[in-house]
Amino acid sequence: MVSRVSNMGQCPQMARTKRSDYLRSNRILSLPLPDPGRAAAVARRLLQAHDALSRRLIGGEMLALLSDQAGIAAPELVVPDEHQPHRRSGGRIVFSLQGEYRRRNPSAGDPRVARGGRPLGRIRILNRTPARGQVVRPSAFLHTLLHEFCHHHDAESLGLLRSFHTAGFYSRLRHLREQVGDGAAGRADDARRAALPAGGEVAPWLQRLWSIIRGL
Repeated sequence: MVSRVSNMGQCPQMARTKRSDYLRSNRILSLPLPDPGRAAAVARRLLQAHDALSRRLIGGEMLALLSDQAGIAAPELVVPDEHQPHRRSGGRIVFSLQGEYRRRNPSAGDPRVARGGRPLGRIRILNRTPARGQVVRPSAFLHTLLHEFCHHHDAESLGLLRSFHTAGFYSRLRHLREQVGDGAAGRADDARRAALPAGGEVAPWLQRLWSIIRGL
């Protein structure tokens, strides 16, 4: 995944140096959820959504739930039904922007929100692939959403002015995916086991069908 992160505003409590941000990001390896089952349930619904509006609504519900369990303010989610911005070199795509996280400037009256009461954090995920304009795979969309939430968590919970892609960042993302993604996949695995014949073996045609479904 390629994501672009920028902070449009700065909070007084945030770390002030790149080095301190980097080191703090690298030290924290987990992002525990008090009730991952609730997030997994929303993730299952998100995996069934394909249009931009449904993904924005269910994805926003997911972000609100994750933020509530993390004890932080929820970010705004924007899902344009557009191609991912990309660059080509030698006729091949060498860069594509799947998602990005930005922070607005805090309002003067209340630094906890942006001007007009809008959320400080803003996540933007493009709904279509860069070249062909096909709808982004559900699993890829969910992964991008969790990736950008980790950037938001870095800012809101860890107090980082700069959210680096450190080993710690990817460890937190992996932990989050295990809690949310594994739970979301569990229901599908239950359905697969229910389809097994008495002998416990899956027919070749059913194995092929299952691999296609898991790849959607």
